Amino acid sequence: MAITGDFFERIQDKATFLEEVHSDFYARSEEMGAHPHWNKAKALDAYFQWKQDLERIQLVEKNVKTPDHIKCAAHLIYWLRRYSPVNDFAFDGPTDEAREFLMKYGREYLAFDLGYRAAQFYECKIFERNLPEEMSFSLDSKLAGVRRNDFINCVTHVLKLKMVSPHALTIVLKAVFLRP
Repeated sequence: MAITGDFFERIQDKATFLEEVHSDFYARSEEMGAHPHWNKAKALDAYFQWKQDLERIQLVEKNVKTPDHIKCAAHLIYWLRRYSPVNDFAFDGPTDEAREFLMKYGREYLAFDLGYRAAQFYECKIFERNLPEEMSFSLDSKLAGVRRNDFINCVTHVLKLKMVSPHALTIVLKAVFLRP
């Protein structure tokens, strides 16, 4: 099922979470010529940690009755990256630049891409913000002469090699979507 206005509500259900994340990760990987090796146990770990974080936000942050789409997306990215349900990727045919990127940063990319698109959907469709609508975060820059999107390279590198909290991801998403 695609990202819709009730995405974060739907994935509160464990079976729906597993189905949605699996479907999305598989489709994105296939678009890049790869087949992900899925680990359901890690997907369940990510689900339980994500749910627990959202509940903790409601208990600790007195001014937050329900976490907004940005916080939901940031915590989703964090836990999908931390307990990545994709162990590895298999490829048919020769390796190209996109496949090399996927081998190096695929798990981080898939987690960020899903959270980014979910937050973007809410910004565009629910809050009627006039943002460029992309189906996913492109690996290629829209700037002439720039081969790889520097932002996604930076984000995936930092997600892989540095300690990044869900709160830092919240700030990143707010900067991307809420700037004037």
